[in-house]
Amino acid sequence: MSAGTLQAPCPPYLALENAAYTLGMRPTGIHAVLLPVWCVQVRATVTEAQPYDLIDRFVERGIAEAGLATAGELASFLALDPALVAQVLAFLTAIGHVTEDAGRLGLTALGHRSVQDGKRYTVTHGDRRSLYFDGFRSGPLTTAHYRNDTVVRVPYDGTAPGWHRGSRPHRLMAHPFRDEAVRELADAPGREGFNLPAGIDGLERVGAPECLHLPAYVVRAAEDDGRTRHLVYTRALDGEHDVLLSAACEQTPECVHALRNEELAAARSVEQRITGWLSGQGLGRYPPVRDSQGAWRVTLPRDRVGAGGPVGLHRIGGFVVLGGSFFQFWCEDRDTRAWALVERLDRQFGARLRHDPVGFRARVDSLCRQLELGQVDLETLRRAAVAKGKHGLAERLRAARLAEPTTDDRK
Repeated sequence: MSAGTLQAPCPPYLALENAAYTLGMRPTGIHAVLLPVWCVQVRATVTEAQPYDLIDRFVERGIAEAGLATAGELASFLALDPALVAQVLAFLTAIGHVTEDAGRLGLTALGHRSVQDGKRYTVTHGDRRSLYFDGFRSGPLTTAHYRNDTVVRVPYDGTAPGWHRGSRPHRLMAHPFRDEAVRELADAPGREGFNLPAGIDGLERVGAPECLHLPAYVVRAAEDDGRTRHLVYTRALDGEHDVLLSAACEQTPECVHALRNEELAAARSVEQRITGWLSGQGLGRYPPVRDSQGAWRVTLPRDRVGAGGPVGLHRIGGFVVLGGSFFQFWCEDRDTRAWALVERLDRQFGARLRHDPVGFRARVDSLCRQLELGQVDLETLRRAAVAKGKHGLAERLRAARLAEPTTDDRK
C-alpha cells in the first residue's frame, strides 16, 4: 500500500453494462465512492501446503517407505548425484521435514504428514500479514482485493484522475471495527479465500486497525419487482459486481441514504448535462430521449456512426457516464448494431492469446442483449470478423464455437 493518487476502479460503462445486461437490472445512477476498509495486522503460526518438487518427494518417500537412512543410500537408490541429495536433505531439514539421529535419517511428524497427503507442508512461526475487512460490517475481503497492492489505498488526497467525467469520489465513513471479526475469520472453514491459510494457530491481532479506502463504483439499479439494489464494482473483479461488498452497502442505512440523496440531486439536471455534453461534441442536433424504462438514449443515423462519423462503432449501445448520470448511444439500423458487436468483441478479445470460451460466449450473449440483436450464431460472427480483417477475433470465435457442446452433449 502507498499513499498518493487514487487509481480508478473498472471502467464505469462496464459496471453499467454488467448491471443491465448480465444481471438484468435497470441502472438508475452510478456513484464514484471510496469505501472504508479496515486493515488489521495479525500474527500466527501458519501451516501452508505447496506442491512437492519432484526430487524432494522421492527423497522423503525413500526415507518413509523404503527405509533409506543415509544420504549415500538415497543417492544410490534414486540414481542421483550425492551432492544434489545432500542439498535436498539440507533444505528438507531446514523446513522441519527431516531429522538425523546417530547418523540415521528420519522424518518428523510434519514430514510424515506431507508424504501421506502428497503436499509439502511448511510451518512459519510468528507469521505476520495484513487482513482487510469492509468498513461497515467488518466482513473479510476476498483474496482478489490483495492483488498487486493497488486495490486498497491509504487515505484520499483529494485528487482522482482517471475517474469518469465530473466525478469526485464520495468518501463514505467507517463503522467501528468489530474485534471479534478476526476470530470469526480464523474459525471460518473457507478462510483460504480471505488471505488466511487453512492451517493456522495462535492467531492474534497486532496493533490497532487502520482505516484505508477502496475506490469503487456503486450502481444503483432497480429489479423487476421495484427493489433498489446497490452493486459494487472495483478493480478486483474485472467488471463483475462484488457480492459481499454489495451486501455490506445495502445493509448500511447511511450508505443507502447518501447515495439515494446524491442520485436525487443529480436527477434534476441530467437532461441539461447530457445536452451540454452533446453540444460540445458537435452532436447538438440529436437530443437525449427517455426510453420506455426511463433511461436516456441519444439516437444517431447510420451515416453519423463509424468511419467518417463523429461516433465510433464501438460506442453504439454503450454508456457515456457524466458525473452520477449516464446515457446510451443508439442507432436504429440493425446492420450498424451488428457491426458494432464485431467491433466491441474485437476490442475486448481480438488481441488476447488466451481466453475462457465459456466467458467469451457469455460476453457475446450479453452484448447481443445490449444491442438488441437476439441470438447470434458464432460462425456468422466469425465470417463477419474475417470480412472486416479482424483475424484475431475470428480465431477466438472459432475456438469458442468448437468448445460449445454438441446436440448429443446436451442430452
